[in-house]
Amino acid sequence: MNLNSTYLKANDQMLTHKMDSRAASIIFMTGSTGFIGKEAVKQLIDENLQLLLLVRSESKARQGLTSYGILDFSRITFVQGDLSVEGLGLTAADRRRVLEADVIIHAGGTMDVTLGRKVAEQIFMNGAREVARLAEEIQQIRGLRHFIHVVGFMSPYGLRNEKGDDMPTGNVSPNESAYEEMKFHADLYLREHAVKNQYPLSVVNPSTVVGPRPTGETEQTGGIGLLIQAMQKRLMPVVPGGSSYWLPLVENDVVGRTLVFLTQEAVPTGGTYPLLARKETSPNMKELLHLLAKQLDVPKPKWAVPLSWMQFAMRSGGARISGVPAESVSFITDRIWHVEETEDLFKRMGQTWPDIREQLPSVTADMDYRLSLQPYENLSSGWTRTRIGNLAALGWEGEGEPWLIVHGMLNCADEMLPLGEELHQLTGNPVWLVDLAGFGRSAVHQGEQAFDGQVDELVTAIGEFEGPMKLVGHSIGATIASAALQRSGRTNIRLGLLQPVAHNTKPNMLRWIYRLPRGMMRTLLSRRSEKSWRHMLNSHSTQAEGSITASALAGRIRSSLQSPRIAGAHADLLRWIYSGKIKGSTSTFGRSTWNRADIDNSTLVVWAGGDTEYHYPEEMNPQCKRVDVPYGHYFPVFQYQETAAILVKWAEPKH
Repeated sequence: MNLNSTYLKANDQMLTHKMDSRAASIIFMTGSTGFIGKEAVKQLIDENLQLLLLVRSESKARQGLTSYGILDFSRITFVQGDLSVEGLGLTAADRRRVLEADVIIHAGGTMDVTLGRKVAEQIFMNGAREVARLAEEIQQIRGLRHFIHVVGFMSPYGLRNEKGDDMPTGNVSPNESAYEEMKFHADLYLREHAVKNQYPLSVVNPSTVVGPRPTGETEQTGGIGLLIQAMQKRLMPVVPGGSSYWLPLVENDVVGRTLVFLTQEAVPTGGTYPLLARKETSPNMKELLHLLAKQLDVPKPKWAVPLSWMQFAMRSGGARISGVPAESVSFITDRIWHVEETEDLFKRMGQTWPDIREQLPSVTADMDYRLSLQPYENLSSGWTRTRIGNLAALGWEGEGEPWLIVHGMLNCADEMLPLGEELHQLTGNPVWLVDLAGFGRSAVHQGEQAFDGQVDELVTAIGEFEGPMKLVGHSIGATIASAALQRSGRTNIRLGLLQPVAHNTKPNMLRWIYRLPRGMMRTLLSRRSEKSWRHMLNSHSTQAEGSITASALAGRIRSSLQSPRIAGAHADLLRWIYSGKIKGSTSTFGRSTWNRADIDNSTLVVWAGGDTEYHYPEEMNPQCKRVDVPYGHYFPVFQYQETAAILVKWAEPKH
């Protein structure tokens, strides 16, 4: 089926309507609250246009878009409806609004590879038919400038044969899931409808979608997340298909830029655009799994097995045993896509295809964290996620000197949110909270040594701030911050140390436990019960009203340590603390680090006397400003308001 001649005829028809040569004035969009849709909306609101967004609930849609960083709704109109309902469930007034659209972006549909056939047909086929009816009516009234359909890259329609012609229809594999099959039938339906009604159709085929740069936040866990989940559970000991197979990947901001560009074309030519790199320049399955294994801190798979064997094993009960659906390997393929049309499009966009290898560490860490923990609810608001250096970060923009806060052991940046928000409200300064390497959403560091690698990553992050700043660390984070400041050579950074720990442990049984081999140490951490963690926190931590509860924190600690990556990062630093150094370490941290000239009366040390595991560092420079508080080790988390007040007083110019 060749659509090019039809598109040219449709374009001639559009020219007779003297369409404006600028971007579309009105866009009707489905799927605006999905993973791809939110990114597309975020980019589209910067353009000169109006958006009509089909949503099932306006309040939930606003909330979802706001949490994604979309704050300007002046060009957005929500129309309530449902893809699975006749007429999309639109009111007469909303339907009239939609018929004023110049461009349609159809990106709606649940991302769930386990959907049953009936539900999949209601969503994808009914949705395609109803949106097509709107397109047909707009075309009859004044001409539809462009229809853009977003559908999975495994669709057989639009593929080219060796002669460059479109492949014949009806090539859906009998092994496809109902989810994939109905998406593909919807693709074919819209292609035939565009030919019949002579409007320009661009089909955008994203490969497996991962999060955008710089954060790699991948909230859609049904794609590569299923593969990462299997590796987390050590259920992917082999390479599916071997080196001849691959899993095409694309960042959702790349998909968003593509959609924005297509909406701006005054005279679109239409076409099929598979959004994936050439196979020969992409990581094959062996390389991909080795990259994931390195970031997840699990053994690399050594042997390859035919993909059909693995699919058979999973469908024969393996999925029930593992908890990972058989569809987790459905996007792995040995197919080659002809991407010349996509490459031409990217040339017109002035873009080059990014190397997914650069983004994989951030994507893997984000997915690993999401699959291990549930996010806090109603903990804080107004913050954004970013990346500082190689470290995942979250925080608030502001005026004046920035604060950079480093969490301690058994925590991540999320636990420091109340403290960060309080600091931001009290000062109006920018406040950024970073995840140490291997903790939270940060990728593991590339250095071989636990402590030195963390210091190097923090030095890189500090380098992103040019002027004066305040660097605050808690627990082992304080020690890393202190060493990073020394290594950076900076003189315009003020240092705040909250319960700094290194080798200042009190005598206890943990000394011999933490000197066990790394693998054994990691296993012990992952198997420690939530009740045990709760007892540890309750024994020496008083929680202030409104703070995170010890029970909630204990549950998060237990969940996070089920991640081999996070448990490994903890084991490495705990072994460094209790043994003084790890075999092969070149760390020179010691008395001189806390007694040097630049740790003087400009440095703040806040020490909690209720700490049962650590004593005040005897080698600490006595010129430091010391503040004592009657709490336990985790006072920055549980007593965040008092901690913020101490820090703000220290930061005042007269101090």
